Amino acid sequence: MKFKSPKVLVSEKLISEGIHRPKLLFNPGRGDFFNRLAYRLVKGEYGVFRADEFDEPIRPGKVVSECCGVELLAFKGDVEPDAAVVRRPGSIDFSKIEFRYPDFAVDMSFFNKLLPSERKSLMVQLEIAYGTIKDFFTPENFFVFNLPPKGKTFMEEFFSPRVPFPVKVEISGYSQVIVLDPNGEEEFTHEEVDENTLIVVGGIVDSSQRLKGSTRELLPSFKHRRITYKGIVSVVPDRINEIVKIVADYLTSPDDLYTAVRRNLTRDSKLRFLREFLEENLVRFLYRGELLRGLPESKFRWLKEEFGLTDFFFRKAAKHVSGFFIFRESLFGKVKGETVKRKKRVFILEELSDEDVVTKYP
Repeated sequence: MKFKSPKVLVSEKLISEGIHRPKLLFNPGRGDFFNRLAYRLVKGEYGVFRADEFDEPIRPGKVVSECCGVELLAFKGDVEPDAAVVRRPGSIDFSKIEFRYPDFAVDMSFFNKLLPSERKSLMVQLEIAYGTIKDFFTPENFFVFNLPPKGKTFMEEFFSPRVPFPVKVEISGYSQVIVLDPNGEEEFTHEEVDENTLIVVGGIVDSSQRLKGSTRELLPSFKHRRITYKGIVSVVPDRINEIVKIVADYLTSPDDLYTAVRRNLTRDSKLRFLREFLEENLVRFLYRGELLRGLPESKFRWLKEEFGLTDFFFRKAAKHVSGFFIFRESLFGKVKGETVKRKKRVFILEELSDEDVVTKYP
């Protein structure tokens, strides 16, 4: 199922109360502050007063966020507010709003196998992932579990004086558990998710590929689902916080999974995918004793249109494969034979002219 985020639910409530432009009387804060604000309004930590109920004039502000017809104001500006948001209970009752969302958890079973640098990277990713969940759902929808004693000590020292999210020993009470696994038997879909679902991400940060495929060992008795872009796994970001963001975005938007993945592609994930794509798809030519690597123009244009790749990505990836050129398919008409070099098929060219070459990288 799909879910309405806290800021959507709160915005709908504000609209029903005739409030369209509430102004924050304090600094917004980090992340999606509208969503984080919505959570605290429902919990009663913050409140909203209509302009005519407030005990002093509310100065104009500027729009810092929008949701469902509500413009959230802050700072100095020229937009007239119709309500104030304060750090105390207000006159608008949000108590009937219920937050019912799936939980996200990171399985830390492999912590002891991580290198020191990977452990630090994991802590950073956990902190960002926790913030991401607060941007889409609530702070109560994230925790880590299966943390070995060494991991507990490391985490407490890293986050001193307090670990910001819950650490649990085990998981229970869920209608179903779904492990996000690049080797999962089926694609992840919102149709399998309900408000009592636990979505698990493996706490694996592997800089040397030695732990590749380890996710399949986590919670083997539960569903394992993969996230792809139109069937392509390698283009999906592999950092924990990035995976969590894709899923949270997908579950709170009307879009399909592929749109959510494309919207959240990172520079690193694009580069990693492009390098792998080039290694598998470059065509090798032999011309006047020189070995040349080329990519057909059709595949080049598909890459640019499908993933929004610019020349920056092709130049960076070219260094990984010692350079390549984009050629028109008509070049195959100038092939006079073929051979094999290093177990790779190589086409022998009779001639090569400027009209055959679209561009070169680098």
